[in-house]
Amino acid sequence: MADAINTGNPTQPTFIRNKYDDIDGSRVAQETARGRLCFRSTNGRMTLPTSAAEALKAVYPVEWAMPLNPGPYHEGPGLNGALPNAWNDGSFSEQENDFTLDPNDAWVANWPVGFKEYDLPPHLYDLPITSGNKCLVFDGGTFTYGSGNYVGTSSDFSIGAAVWTAFGTLTTTAGMLTASGNGPSVGRVVDKDVFGQNTITVKLKGTAAAA
Repeated sequence: MADAINTGNPTQPTFIRNKYDDIDGSRVAQETARGRLCFRSTNGRMTLPTSAAEALKAVYPVEWAMPLNPGPYHEGPGLNGALPNAWNDGSFSEQENDFTLDPNDAWVANWPVGFKEYDLPPHLYDLPITSGNKCLVFDGGTFTYGSGNYVGTSSDFSIGAAVWTAFGTLTTTAGMLTASGNGPSVGRVVDKDVFGQNTITVKLKGTAAAA
Protein backbone atom coordinates (compact mmCIF):
# COMPACT_ATOMS: atom_id res chain seq x y z
CA MET A 1 0.00 0.00 0.00
CA ALA A 2 1.31 3.47 -0.89
CA ASP A 3 2.16 5.92 1.84
CA ALA A 4 -0.68 8.41 1.30
CA ILE A 5 0.80 10.99 3.65
CA ASN A 6 4.26 11.24 2.13
CA THR A 7 3.44 10.41 -1.50
CA GLY A 8 0.27 12.51 -1.74
CA ASN A 9 -0.10 16.23 -2.18
CA PRO A 10 -0.49 17.54 1.39
CA THR A 11 -1.72 21.10 1.91
CA GLN A 12 0.36 23.41 4.06
CA PRO A 13 -1.95 24.44 6.91
CA THR A 14 -2.73 28.12 7.32
CA PHE A 15 -4.93 27.80 10.43
CA ILE A 16 -5.16 25.01 12.98
CA ARG A 17 -7.27 25.02 16.13
CA ASN A 18 -5.05 23.46 18.79
CA LYS A 19 -7.18 24.37 21.81
CA TYR A 20 -9.84 26.96 22.53
CA ASP A 21 -11.14 28.47 25.76
CA ASP A 22 -14.61 29.49 24.59
CA ILE A 23 -16.52 29.46 21.33
CA ASP A 24 -19.42 31.48 19.92
CA GLY A 25 -21.24 31.67 16.61
CA SER A 26 -21.82 34.57 14.25
CA ARG A 27 -21.64 35.54 10.57
CA VAL A 28 -18.83 37.24 8.69
CA ALA A 29 -19.46 40.69 7.23
CA GLN A 30 -17.17 40.03 4.24
CA GLU A 31 -15.16 37.20 2.72
CA THR A 32 -12.75 36.24 5.48
CA ALA A 33 -9.76 33.90 5.42
CA ARG A 34 -9.73 31.20 8.10
CA GLY A 35 -8.23 32.32 11.40
CA ARG A 36 -8.31 36.05 10.73
CA LEU A 37 -8.88 38.17 13.84
CA CYS A 38 -12.17 40.06 13.74
CA PHE A 39 -14.35 42.24 15.96
CA ARG A 40 -18.12 42.20 16.35
CA SER A 41 -19.48 45.24 14.53
CA THR A 42 -22.67 47.15 15.32
CA ASN A 43 -24.60 44.86 12.96
CA GLY A 44 -23.51 41.84 15.01
CA ARG A 45 -21.27 40.43 12.29
CA MET A 46 -17.59 39.62 12.56
CA THR A 47 -15.67 42.31 10.71
CA LEU A 48 -12.04 42.71 9.66
CA PRO A 49 -10.28 45.78 11.11
CA THR A 50 -9.46 48.66 8.75
CA SER A 51 -8.07 51.09 11.35
CA ALA A 52 -5.84 51.03 14.42
CA ALA A 53 -8.86 51.58 16.67
CA GLU A 54 -10.68 48.60 15.15
CA ALA A 55 -7.54 46.46 15.40
CA LEU A 56 -7.58 46.91 19.18
CA LYS A 57 -11.04 45.30 19.24
CA ALA A 58 -10.24 42.54 16.72
CA VAL A 59 -9.17 39.74 19.06
CA TYR A 60 -11.36 36.82 17.90
CA PRO A 61 -10.16 34.33 15.26
CA VAL A 62 -12.98 33.04 13.05
CA GLU A 63 -13.46 29.72 11.32
CA TRP A 64 -16.02 28.00 9.10
CA ALA A 65 -19.12 26.80 10.92
CA MET A 66 -19.19 23.01 10.97
CA PRO A 67 -21.88 21.69 8.57
CA LEU A 68 -24.72 19.64 9.99
CA ASN A 69 -25.67 18.12 6.65
CA PRO A 70 -23.76 15.60 4.54
CA GLY A 71 -22.09 16.71 1.29
CA PRO A 72 -21.83 17.80 -1.38
CA TYR A 73 -20.89 21.36 -0.39
CA HIS A 74 -21.03 24.54 -2.45
CA GLU A 75 -19.96 28.17 -2.30
CA GLY A 76 -22.20 30.78 -0.75
CA PRO A 77 -24.12 31.18 2.52
CA GLY A 78 -25.85 28.25 4.14
CA LEU A 79 -24.93 25.05 5.93
CA ASN A 80 -23.92 23.43 2.63
CA GLY A 81 -23.39 26.60 0.60
CA ALA A 82 -25.89 27.60 -2.06
CA LEU A 83 -26.86 26.25 -5.47
CA PRO A 84 -28.32 28.56 -8.15
CA ASN A 85 -31.77 27.25 -7.15
CA ALA A 86 -30.99 26.10 -3.63
CA TRP A 87 -33.29 24.03 -1.48
CA ASN A 88 -33.96 25.17 2.08
CA ASP A 89 -30.92 24.04 4.09
CA GLY A 90 -32.74 24.14 7.43
CA SER A 91 -30.91 27.20 8.74
CA PHE A 92 -32.81 29.91 10.64
CA SER A 93 -32.09 32.37 7.83
CA GLU A 94 -33.60 30.05 5.23
CA GLN A 95 -36.64 29.37 7.37
CA GLU A 96 -37.33 33.12 7.47
CA ASN A 97 -36.42 34.05 3.90
CA ASP A 98 -36.97 31.17 1.45
CA PHE A 99 -40.61 32.04 0.72
CA THR A 100 -41.78 33.99 -2.34
CA LEU A 101 -45.13 35.44 -3.42
CA ASP A 102 -44.75 33.87 -6.86
CA PRO A 103 -43.59 30.23 -6.56
CA ASN A 104 -42.13 30.41 -10.08
CA ASP A 105 -39.65 33.08 -8.95
CA ALA A 106 -37.81 30.51 -6.87
CA TRP A 107 -36.90 28.54 -10.01
CA VAL A 108 -35.80 31.30 -12.37
CA ALA A 109 -32.12 31.05 -13.34
CA ASN A 110 -29.96 31.59 -16.36
CA TRP A 111 -29.04 28.44 -18.26
CA PRO A 112 -26.52 27.01 -18.60
CA VAL A 113 -25.20 27.75 -15.13
CA GLY A 114 -22.05 26.53 -13.41
CA PHE A 115 -21.24 26.12 -9.73
CA LYS A 116 -18.46 24.62 -7.68
CA GLU A 117 -19.05 21.45 -5.71
CA TYR A 118 -16.88 20.04 -2.92
CA ASP A 119 -16.93 16.53 -1.51
CA LEU A 120 -15.56 17.69 1.86
CA PRO A 121 -16.48 20.71 4.01
CA PRO A 122 -14.81 23.90 2.71
CA HIS A 123 -12.53 24.37 5.72
CA LEU A 124 -10.68 21.19 4.76
CA TYR A 125 -9.77 22.88 1.45
CA ASP A 126 -8.53 25.95 3.38
CA LEU A 127 -11.06 28.13 1.55
CA PRO A 128 -12.03 31.56 2.94
CA ILE A 129 -15.39 31.94 4.63
CA THR A 130 -17.80 33.40 2.11
CA SER A 131 -19.43 36.75 2.85
CA GLY A 132 -22.52 36.44 5.03
CA ASN A 133 -21.83 32.83 5.95
CA LYS A 134 -21.97 31.39 9.43
CA CYS A 135 -18.72 31.20 11.35
CA LEU A 136 -17.26 30.00 14.63
CA VAL A 137 -15.79 32.70 16.88
CA PHE A 138 -13.04 31.69 19.31
CA ASP A 139 -12.64 33.66 22.53
CA GLY A 140 -9.08 32.80 23.49
CA GLY A 141 -7.08 29.62 22.99
CA THR A 142 -4.05 28.23 21.21
CA PHE A 143 -3.90 28.34 17.40
CA THR A 144 -1.34 27.67 14.68
CA TYR A 145 -0.93 29.98 11.68
CA GLY A 146 0.84 29.01 8.48
CA SER A 147 2.82 31.14 6.08
CA GLY A 148 0.58 33.63 4.31
CA ASN A 149 -1.70 34.03 7.30
CA TYR A 150 0.54 36.40 9.25
CA VAL A 151 2.39 39.60 8.37
CA GLY A 152 6.09 39.26 7.56
CA THR A 153 8.16 36.09 7.82
CA SER A 154 8.44 33.37 10.44
CA SER A 155 11.72 34.87 11.68
CA ASP A 156 9.81 37.99 12.80
CA PHE A 157 8.05 35.92 15.47
CA SER A 158 10.30 34.65 18.26
CA ILE A 159 9.00 32.26 20.90
CA GLY A 160 7.61 34.22 23.82
CA ALA A 161 7.16 37.41 21.80
CA ALA A 162 3.90 39.35 21.82
CA VAL A 163 1.64 39.52 18.74
CA TRP A 164 -0.91 42.09 17.61
CA THR A 165 -3.71 42.35 15.05
CA ALA A 166 -2.84 43.97 11.73
CA PHE A 167 -5.30 46.26 9.95
CA GLY A 168 -5.65 47.43 6.37
CA THR A 169 -7.79 46.94 3.29
CA LEU A 170 -10.11 43.96 3.39
CA THR A 171 -8.16 42.05 0.73
CA THR A 172 -4.64 42.34 2.19
CA THR A 173 -3.41 42.12 5.78
CA ALA A 174 -6.55 42.95 7.77
CA GLY A 175 -6.96 40.58 10.70
CA MET A 176 -3.57 38.90 10.31
CA LEU A 177 -1.15 38.44 13.18
CA THR A 178 1.72 40.91 13.24
CA ALA A 179 4.86 41.05 15.36
CA SER A 180 4.54 44.78 16.13
CA GLY A 181 1.70 47.06 17.14
CA ASN A 182 0.32 49.60 19.56
CA GLY A 183 -1.85 48.97 22.59
CA PRO A 184 -2.40 45.65 24.35
CA SER A 185 -1.12 42.57 22.56
CA VAL A 186 -3.60 39.86 21.56
CA GLY A 187 -1.33 37.00 22.64
CA ARG A 188 2.13 35.48 22.55
CA VAL A 189 4.07 33.00 20.44
CA VAL A 190 4.41 29.66 22.22
CA ASP A 191 5.98 27.49 19.49
CA LYS A 192 7.22 27.44 15.90
CA ASP A 193 7.49 24.94 13.03
CA VAL A 194 5.62 22.20 14.95
CA PHE A 195 2.88 21.83 12.34
CA GLY A 196 5.05 22.39 9.29
CA GLN A 197 7.77 24.72 8.16
CA ASN A 198 7.15 28.41 8.90
CA THR A 199 4.14 27.77 11.11
CA ILE A 200 3.81 29.76 14.32
CA THR A 201 1.69 28.68 17.28
CA VAL A 202 0.23 31.44 19.43
CA LYS A 203 -1.78 31.60 22.62
CA LEU A 204 -4.47 34.27 22.22
CA LYS A 205 -6.13 36.13 25.08
CA GLY A 206 -9.55 36.70 23.51
CA THR A 207 -11.80 39.20 25.28
CA ALA A 208 -9.09 39.87 27.87
CA ALA A 209 -7.06 41.59 25.14
CA ALA A 210 -9.87 43.77 23.76
CA ALA A 211 -9.29 47.49 24.24
